[in-house]
Amino acid sequence: MKGIDVIYNKQILTLTRFWGDNRLCLFAKNPSQINIPKMEFVGGYPNEWCIFIDNLNEDEKAEIKDINGRHITLQEIGI
Repeated sequence: MKGIDVIYNKQILTLTRFWGDNRLCLFAKNPSQINIPKMEFVGGYPNEWCIFIDNLNEDEKAEIKDINGRHITLQEIGI
């Protein structure tokens, strides 16, 4: 899956699949994003942080928007 830029928690993150187990996640794009709630370190490099979608509740999932600020669902983007 190619990463898709989305907005979550007022930050631009990359919606993609985690390389380790193929779970959907929101990958941090810069180091300042590691303090977003539910963000966790996932890699061997210092910049590999993400929020796993399955750790978000339904309200949090509903906060994921496309880059233009429109609400999206994971089904809409074909994931």
